[in-house]
Amino acid sequence: MNRAERRILALLRQLAERDFVVLSDVGGSPRRLAVLAYVAEQHGFRYAEAHGVGRALQIHLVRTEHADTRPPDSASVPGLRPGTLRPLPEAAPAVRLFRDRIELDAMAGSLSVRSRAAIVTGGSAVVSLCFLAAGWQATLIAFFGADAWFMGFLYLDVVRRRRIARRVQAAVPMSG
Repeated sequence: MNRAERRILALLRQLAERDFVVLSDVGGSPRRLAVLAYVAEQHGFRYAEAHGVGRALQIHLVRTEHADTRPPDSASVPGLRPGTLRPLPEAAPAVRLFRDRIELDAMAGSLSVRSRAAIVTGGSAVVSLCFLAAGWQATLIAFFGADAWFMGFLYLDVVRRRRIARRVQAAVPMSG
């Protein structure tokens, strides 16, 4: 039995015993957790939330009212390639939506853009202090260069968040 099958069997045992399941991935892989959330959905659970705990990423799953409580026979799950955590083409959109929701929920727990911009500016000031001996011009160039570099990555992160949020909003029908 390979690692993916053991992971699925452990999940299925938890699903049979509990009404509330917390899945954790030490590497913080939303892709792996999305596949496991898809498996849980096939057995009557729904995704509730995700958040980061240190370097780990955790998702919470809750049993729906009409869930099957009997333990499964094997680790084979419809929609996944046998023996792997890879979705088949018909299950890929559902797994992709789970991954996007997990990423979006995990990002919601991080610092605000304004706080991160202040930290980045402070980091740029520290970098520029290293160039103080080279003169004030080198210090200014180092500060603005490092600030532009860091702010560029911050901007890319904001764009990524917005893109994920749009995909989740487009996939989830509005309620109300």
